[in-house]
Amino acid sequence: MANVDTLPAMLVPLMSAPSIRLDRCAVCGRRSPLNQHHIVRRAAGKLYRAGREVPKPTVTLCGMGSVLSDSDGRPYCHGLAHANRLHFRWVPEEGPRDGAGSYRPKGGHLECLLLDEPAPYIEALEMDGWRKL
Repeated sequence: MANVDTLPAMLVPLMSAPSIRLDRCAVCGRRSPLNQHHIVRRAAGKLYRAGREVPKPTVTLCGMGSVLSDSDGRPYCHGLAHANRLHFRWVPEEGPRDGAGSYRPKGGHLECLLLDEPAPYIEALEMDGWRKL
């Protein structure tokens, strides 16, 4: 069977993000407990490049699974992400123009958006308040 992309188009830019593994939460700085979070959910579909499946990038977040807060009521970023209150987006940076006059990608950075209420990713992309990780 041929490799067929099943990842929704709105998530494709996130697949260019590198995985980020830190000794603290990338969003709030908490030191424990830590967990790697798939910024493109594992069940979201697959993307292929040159016949190979592209691995989904991860980021170090505090918490585990879908637990929203610790016993003191402080939020866990991993739980907020699973609850659609913490979103990520990849912002590409343009390099110099190539011979055809188009900009070549130079790299980019991840940004996050923390919401008071859950929102679908497609709606979060249109909201203000995104900040660079």
